[in-house]
Amino acid sequence: MVARRVSETKYPNTDTGMRRLQRVCAAVGLCVSLAACASSDRMGVTSPDDPQTRELISQTIELVATRYIDPISREQILVNTLDGLSSIDENIRVDITPMDLVLQYDDRTVDRIALPATSDETVDHDNLQVWSEITLNGLAKYRAHSAKLRNTQTKDIESALISGAIRNLDRYSRYEGPARAENARNRRDGYIGIGVRVVGGSGYPVVKLVHPESPAARAGLHPGDQILTVNGEDMYGKASRYAADLLHGEEGTSVLIEVNAANSPAITPMEILRERVIDRTVFAEYRDNVLIARVSSFNSATATTLADSIMKAKLYDGGLEGVILDLRGNRGGLLQQGVAVADLFLADGPIGKTFSRVMAARHIFKAESGDLTNGVPLVVLIDGRTASSAELVAAALQDRHRAVLIGSTSFGKGSVQAINDLPNHGTLTFTWSRMTAPSGYTFDRIGLFPAICTQSDANDTAIHQVAQALSQRDQIASMMMKWRALDYQDEKSRRELRNVCPASANGETFDVEVALELLKNRREYKNLAYAGQEEIADTFASQ
Repeated sequence: MVARRVSETKYPNTDTGMRRLQRVCAAVGLCVSLAACASSDRMGVTSPDDPQTRELISQTIELVATRYIDPISREQILVNTLDGLSSIDENIRVDITPMDLVLQYDDRTVDRIALPATSDETVDHDNLQVWSEITLNGLAKYRAHSAKLRNTQTKDIESALISGAIRNLDRYSRYEGPARAENARNRRDGYIGIGVRVVGGSGYPVVKLVHPESPAARAGLHPGDQILTVNGEDMYGKASRYAADLLHGEEGTSVLIEVNAANSPAITPMEILRERVIDRTVFAEYRDNVLIARVSSFNSATATTLADSIMKAKLYDGGLEGVILDLRGNRGGLLQQGVAVADLFLADGPIGKTFSRVMAARHIFKAESGDLTNGVPLVVLIDGRTASSAELVAAALQDRHRAVLIGSTSFGKGSVQAINDLPNHGTLTFTWSRMTAPSGYTFDRIGLFPAICTQSDANDTAIHQVAQALSQRDQIASMMMKWRALDYQDEKSRRELRNVCPASANGETFDVEVALELLKNRREYKNLAYAGQEEIADTFASQ
C-alpha cells in the first residue's frame, strides 16, 4: 500500500546555520574542485557536485531520518549513504566514531571527516544541508582514490548513494530512478496518450495491447496492427519507447497516424485525440444474479470503476443478489482507493486506521458514502498474494461482519509506504506507518484468516466445503479470536496460526464455486459472517 506525497525540504537561512556549515565544510569546495579538476581531461567523466545532487542527497537523508517508521540517526544514514558507493567500487568501506566519519579504501584509512556537533534538542534542523555537504566531501575524497568512481556517470552515483541510504530499511523501501518512477506513476495515475502499448525494433512498431475504452480502441486499433507513421514521421526501425513518446502528449491534443491493419495490405490514416488512460483493474462478470468482480490492484480509477460495475449489475433482471469480490493476487496499491472500495460496501462506521511516529501518517478511516449494494451478501476471495491495501479491504469487511472470507491465509503486509518525489524525477519509497483493522489488530506479517479455507483435498466439492465450515463454526470463531489477539512480533505463534490454512496462490475457479454455493443460502452466509466476535463498535468515535 502506498500513500502519495511530494516532499519539499526547506532550508532555514540562519546565521547560526551558516556559521556551522562553514566550520564543518570549509574544505569541501576545495576537495570537490580538486577532484573535478583532476578528472576534467577524461572523456565521459561527470562531476556529481551540482545543485541537484546536493539537494537530492540532503532530501534523502532528511526524509529517512524524520519519516521512516523506525527512528534512525542521521549519522547512521550518512554512513549507509556513502557506503552505497561500494556497489560501484568494492574497495570502499565507511566507518564512524563518535567524532569522525572514517573513510577507508583498499583496507586502509584514507581520510577522516569531523561530524557536526548536534544535540537531541536541535537535531540540526537549523541547517539540513550540512549532511549533504559531508556526503559530497566524502564522495570527492573517494573519487581521488577510485578510478571507477571518476568514470561513473552522475545518475549512477546518485542511485548508489540513495540506495545506500535505504539499504538497511525494510524490504518495502526502494529507490526508483526517473524512468522506472515514471512507469510507476503511469500505473497509479494513468498517462496522457491514445491507449496502446507497442513493440518496436526491426520493421514497423506493432501494437501489442489496446486498452479497453481508450481512444485507440474507439478508433479501431487492434493488437497486431503496424504503426507506419506518427505525425508524418516514418516509424520504420524505431524503438518502442520512441514511438510511445510520440503518441503521448498534452490532453486534448490530437495525433495523426497511419496504420497497416493486421492481415491487410491497406494503409489507413487516423486522427486520434489524446486523453488520460488508466490501466484497467476491475474485471466484472454477472452470474446467477451475483456480481463477480476481480480487482487486480488499486489505482486512481479502481473504486469508481467498481462502483459502476455494481450499479450496472443492479439493473439486470432480478437485480443484485450477491457480490463476490475477488482480491486474489491483488498486491495492493493506493491507500485511499482501498479505503474507497471498502466504503462501497459499508453503511457507516470504521474501516481502519494507521499508526506512526509521523503525525502526517496517522489516519482514521470511516465509511462515509453508504453501502452501494444495500447490504446484499458479500464474499471476499483472498490468497497468499493478497496484500497491503487489499488486505485492509478484506480485514475491514470481515471485522464488520460485512463479508465472509474464502481462500487461504493472505500475505500479511500491514504497512503503508510513502512515495516521495525527488529533484531528479525519481522516487524514494519507504514504510512510514502500519495499519490496523476496525477491531484494532494489525495483520502485518500474520495476514488474514478465511472463514472457509479451500486448501484441502483436490477432489473436494463446493457443497462439502460450505457444510464443513458451518459444522466447524465454533472452531473458526475461536481461531479468529486468537488471530486478532496475536502479537505480530511473536514469531512462533505467528507461524503456527498461518499454518492452520497455509498461504496459497492457486487462483482456481473452485473458490468462486464455493462462494456461489455459500451465497445460495442467506442463513448459512450470516452464520459464517458473524463468526468470531460481536459487531465491532465504532472504536474510533472518540479519536
